[in-house]
Amino acid sequence: MPKPVNYWQKYDLLHKKYSKKEQYKQLKKTCIRQGVPYERSDPRGRKLKFDVFSYTAFLCVQKIYGHKYREMELEAELYLPVKADHSTFARNFAKVAEEYVEKIIISFVDREFDFWIADSTAISTKINVERLDTGQRRKELLTDKYHLIIGYDPPTNMTMILGVKATDNHISDSQGAIILLEGKKSNAYFLGDGAYNTYALHEKVQEVGLFPLMKPDNKGIRKKLSVKARQVKLFIKPIYREIRGIVETVFGGATNAGLMITHARLEHTRRLDTLMLALRHNLRTSLRLLKTIFNATNSGLW
Repeated sequence: MPKPVNYWQKYDLLHKKYSKKEQYKQLKKTCIRQGVPYERSDPRGRKLKFDVFSYTAFLCVQKIYGHKYREMELEAELYLPVKADHSTFARNFAKVAEEYVEKIIISFVDREFDFWIADSTAISTKINVERLDTGQRRKELLTDKYHLIIGYDPPTNMTMILGVKATDNHISDSQGAIILLEGKKSNAYFLGDGAYNTYALHEKVQEVGLFPLMKPDNKGIRKKLSVKARQVKLFIKPIYREIRGIVETVFGGATNAGLMITHARLEHTRRLDTLMLALRHNLRTSLRLLKTIFNATNSGLW
């Protein structure tokens, strides 16, 4: 098995082997495997300059590097056969479905993980909205919410995002986790802070087959015969304290990349910008893993 590598070794594994153009090529192959991202709204109109897979892969790579549409226009000649206008990129990005990007993100996950960690964070915007506060109207910046479940493998210190959903700020942490767990099966450990210690989520965790390690809250147990009443007794504090902090490394990478804020004004494009955080993480982890396997095979470790 390969040995765990430090941050700069991971950085070298990615950037010395996979340039931005190589990441674009890998992502385009993934897009083709997942099917058509969007259809032309009117077949009688002007033909697209490039195929929809090229548009989607190029836009996603540019987004995970934090480029704006005018910067994409400058870089397009390096990736695409002819130059395209920034407004063309904006229109085509808005056509990509959120579900399609979520499928691409999950497609990079090719292994089982011993620990599943649920968390969420706010994504800032530049949009001012009015709120009623004690009878007075106040202006504040609109925020969206980024829900995710992270898979963690301690022997290799590897993390991948197993589920992701971008929502408005009114979806609670536990509701987001229930949506992400729908249709999944696993016997891994499931970690979450006190916001995830709800009756509905405990029932969902039992249905999926996970071992619950949600941090107990101070509200007590009202339903003595509930699933939560039984499962909260299984909480193991040392394991929770050792593993739970891994989630901050994922958010830290997105913060350093400048992706925790979106400048989009439309709700759909704000959601897509939010999903780019997860796409960036899983794409890079997948490429580093390929390089690690390549090195280990050549050195005789595997």
